[in-house]
Amino acid sequence: MKTPFFRIAIVLSAAALLVAACKPSETDDIDIGSAPSASFSMRFVEGDSNRVVVTDESQGAFARVWDFGNATTSKKASDTAYFPAAGTYNIQLFISAKGGTGLAAKSVVIAKADNNLCINQKIINLTGGCSAVAGKGWTFSTAAGAIKVGPTVGSGEWFTSTANSLQVDQYDDTFRFFYDQKHFLYENNGKTVFPDQGYKALPYDPPTDATWLLDFGAGNNGTDRFTLPTGSFMGVKDASNVYDIVSLTETELVVQTPFLNNGGYFELTFVKR
Repeated sequence: MKTPFFRIAIVLSAAALLVAACKPSETDDIDIGSAPSASFSMRFVEGDSNRVVVTDESQGAFARVWDFGNATTSKKASDTAYFPAAGTYNIQLFISAKGGTGLAAKSVVIAKADNNLCINQKIINLTGGCSAVAGKGWTFSTAAGAIKVGPTVGSGEWFTSTANSLQVDQYDDTFRFFYDQKHFLYENNGKTVFPDQGYKALPYDPPTDATWLLDFGAGNNGTDRFTLPTGSFMGVKDASNVYDIVSLTETELVVQTPFLNNGGYFELTFVKR
C-alpha cells in the first residue's frame, strides 16, 4: 500500500520541529556596562572650619555610602560631616551603579579643634571640660537597673539588673572621655566580661587610640548621640558603638544602644568614677 503524500509531509514537519527544539537557543549579548566611576566634591561650611559639605557627583549611582573617617557614615547624596578635633581625615564614597561598584576617596585637613565645645555644658559633663587633663571616668552604677535589656528602646522586659548584681570585673571598668583630641579610653584592669563566652571575665586589651564624636540631636526622638569607632564599646561588649544619651548630669550618664547582632536594646546607667 502506498503511503499518502500528506502523511509523509506530517512526518517531515514533525522531524523539522524536533530538530528545531533540540537546537541550542541564541540570545543577544547583555550589556551590563563598564565599572562605574565614583566622584564627589567637598567644601567647608562658610565660617566653620570643622564642618565639610560633601556632594556625590557620580553618574548613574542608585545607592551610596559615605565613610567620613570620623566614625560616622551617611547614605545621602549630599551631607555635612562634622570634625570637632584637629587632624587629617579620609573621606570615602562607595557607590553602586550599572556595571558594579565604585570608590572615591579624598583627605580633608581640620586645622584646629572646635573650641566652641569647650564651653558646652554637655561636653563638660561628659569629659570634665577642656582643662581636665585626665579626662572624666565613668563606671557602672551599683543601683538596680544599671543594665536593662528589652525588645524596644528603654524597655527592661528581657532583663533588669538588681542592686550590686554585676560582676566585679564590670564594676572595676572605667570608660574615660577626654576633651583633648576627643579621645576615648576603656580601662578594664586586664579583664573584660565576654557575653559570647558565658559572661566570663577574660583577658582583653582594649584599643588605646579610640575617639568619640558627639552629634547633637542625632539620636532617637532628637536626643544627643555619641559614636565610638567600630570595635570599641561602653559598658557591655555586645553593644553597638552608637549611644543615644537619655540623660547626662555631672555625676550620672544614662545611654541606650542596640544589641550588636541580636536585636533589641540596652539601657545602661553609669556614674562618675
